[in-house]
Amino acid sequence: MKKIFVVGILSLLWTAVNAQDALPFLRIDRDPATAAMGGIQAVSDLQNPGLVPFSGSNLVFSYQNWAPKSVHSTNLNLLGAFKVGDKMGITLTGAFQNGSPYTTVDASGNAGSSFTPTALLAGAGFGFRFTETLSAGATVRFASEKLSDKDSYSAIAADILVSFKKDGLKAAAGVANLGTPVKSGKNSYSLPMSVKAGVGYGVDLSGNKLYFGADLDYFFSGGFGAAAGTEFAFKDMVFVRAGAHIGTGRSPLPTYLSLGAGAKFSGFHFDLCFLTLNEAIGNTLAIGLGYAF
Repeated sequence: MKKIFVVGILSLLWTAVNAQDALPFLRIDRDPATAAMGGIQAVSDLQNPGLVPFSGSNLVFSYQNWAPKSVHSTNLNLLGAFKVGDKMGITLTGAFQNGSPYTTVDASGNAGSSFTPTALLAGAGFGFRFTETLSAGATVRFASEKLSDKDSYSAIAADILVSFKKDGLKAAAGVANLGTPVKSGKNSYSLPMSVKAGVGYGVDLSGNKLYFGADLDYFFSGGFGAAAGTEFAFKDMVFVRAGAHIGTGRSPLPTYLSLGAGAKFSGFHFDLCFLTLNEAIGNTLAIGLGYAF
């Protein structure tokens, strides 16, 4: 059923929280595996190009039914990480979001035409390993959204992270979503920029593996975002995941719990993620199919 909204809510509709930064969908974790662990993106071998030289190549296509109780956005995502030689890594990101149709309303309260909001995300990253344990990477993304026939916004955002990996320990720190403000009329809105850090540690358990990870963001506009999660891998074939995300102040994403599972065979992997215990984005479901090589 088409809903009636007043054009001017802007991109807040995509996340349905009280953030006031522009293009907050930049913060959505589009990999079901890490999203199921609260969204620990800083130490993701798929999303941090600096960690790709330490791991290997991976390609993931995912579908998200984002916030079905509120904005009901359908997200199609493509993530890729490719190891080049022994010291370099490349990441690719692509996403298309399709929101629920709505009927515009003018200042007098008159219903206008029907419109379906959309958003687009495209980016690439490069990582380089300097030593056996230290690397750095940068990612540049183009983000845009169209909220009506007359309202569209776009920006370039960049991440820069320094990473460390030794044995089962991974760590990363830097800045995320650096970019120029997005203008709307006389108003100007900043991107969800932050100082970012993350850590992960894996333990071998007689052929099985237990992994812990955490992520922390301090947003330039005020507020914190923190994520923590765990994964149990049985024989590198079956995976069970759980995590939590905490958002305070003007964090683009709210507080929620995440659950997930996965299976892997001959390089192919299937991953499932479910977000819950939040009124705005509860019942969000993500499904991913990928190949690690």
